[in-house]
Amino acid sequence: MLGNHRSSRLGFTLVEILMVLAIMGIMMLVTMPSLVKSIRGNRLRVGTRTIVMAANYARTSAILRNQEMKLTIDKESNRVSVDPLRSAAPTLPDDQIFKTDNPAPITAPSPDLDAPAEAAAHAAPFSPISRKLDAVQIDSFTVDGKKSGAKGEVATVIYQSNGRCDPFEVNVIDEFGSRMAISVDAIGSIKVTQKGN
Repeated sequence: MLGNHRSSRLGFTLVEILMVLAIMGIMMLVTMPSLVKSIRGNRLRVGTRTIVMAANYARTSAILRNQEMKLTIDKESNRVSVDPLRSAAPTLPDDQIFKTDNPAPITAPSPDLDAPAEAAAHAAPFSPISRKLDAVQIDSFTVDGKKSGAKGEVATVIYQSNGRCDPFEVNVIDEFGSRMAISVDAIGSIKVTQKGN
């Protein structure tokens, strides 16, 4: 008789299972709004961080390469990109590196030592970047005091070899109306502020 009593208490009763499910449901209802808000805010922060990192990359590349760089902000394609303002000197094609009758490599002429900008441009490799913003939209931008943001407009910010640029501001918005503004001053310092919601 004692053995039968133990085997009947090994499982959970229906009331216990329903009680646990009710508690879990209440906990999910309480935490869901903050979870959704956190996900929404994270998307906006990631989009903002992408623009900030592109601006930092343009400034750093301009200083390290001693070459003007351009940061392009395209509202229509919702994309930011960093490229050299002027393209680097051409290099030799791969098929001209070695001659068949002479195994010694042919090298490109060395840069003139009197031209430090050209020497720096050849010394450091550069990888242009282009990033599309996900789940947020570029709302408007202001470059050197000129506000724009009409469809199809593209802003170009030139970073000089000393790291300076025209002051600019980019406003991004998510699908729920939350906004962030990225402001960059003439020496490249960046300030991010949240607007609205």
